[in-house]
Amino acid sequence: MPSALTVLFLGCWLAGRSGALGQGSYPKPSIFASPGGVIPVGGNVTIRCWHQRLGMRFVLYKDGDGNHLRYTDPASYVAEFPIPSARREHGGSYICRCAYRTGSAVFSEPSDPVQIIVAAGPPGRPDFTQANIAHLALSVVVLLILGLILAQAYYSRPRGAP
Repeated sequence: MPSALTVLFLGCWLAGRSGALGQGSYPKPSIFASPGGVIPVGGNVTIRCWHQRLGMRFVLYKDGDGNHLRYTDPASYVAEFPIPSARREHGGSYICRCAYRTGSAVFSEPSDPVQIIVAAGPPGRPDFTQANIAHLALSVVVLLILGLILAQAYYSRPRGAP
């Protein structure tokens, strides 16, 4: 006959596997960003979460932010989280979870993360600001050296010589 401790352990294990303790009662959702890759500042991106079951509430999380960002109850299998006019702070890693809209709030396992990178300029166009500052500083140094050479030549020539 099994001991009370064994029965308690087995009961907790079964409750955890069934989702009765809170998390992971059904498969994790999928997540992707459209367009993918690098998003220019001011560009639009949409994060989409997908699950194989209907009637799900999707919750979006950003890495480093303890609370959920948004949730939605889509009519289909896909939830959309648009980010219009993206800023640098929108960049980062996102995950989503889902739960049934009705009943207890038992959430799925988190999705695999999707990475959003928000760049300073339009894609394919490099930012020359730092290079331009370096070139300008180098030009100023060259002009100063040339000015010093001219001043030294002017003051070192003998007085009265043409």
